[in-house]
Amino acid sequence: MLDFHVVLDKERNAFNIVGKNVKYYRLSKGFSQKQLADRCEKIDRSKISDIENAKEDFMFSTLLEISDGLNITLTDLITDHGDEFYTSVDRT
Repeated sequence: MLDFHVVLDKERNAFNIVGKNVKYYRLSKGFSQKQLADRCEKIDRSKISDIENAKEDFMFSTLLEISDGLNITLTDLITDHGDEFYTSVDRT
């Protein structure tokens, strides 16, 4: 029997990982949310914010647009790099 709570937890975790990665790479490149949105077609600043905060469900094409806008690979965007990785960017 399929446990839907497990499926939802895995989906939520995937959204959190993508959100952390978008924020990490955006900040590491010195982009504001608006600047990243401007580098992507059909994505606005609020969508970037929602993705970073795991509040937005997204399509594969959105991930491709964001990875292109950040000049990173899709693998970079979807990989959980571990907590220490995310603390290495200057958030000022």
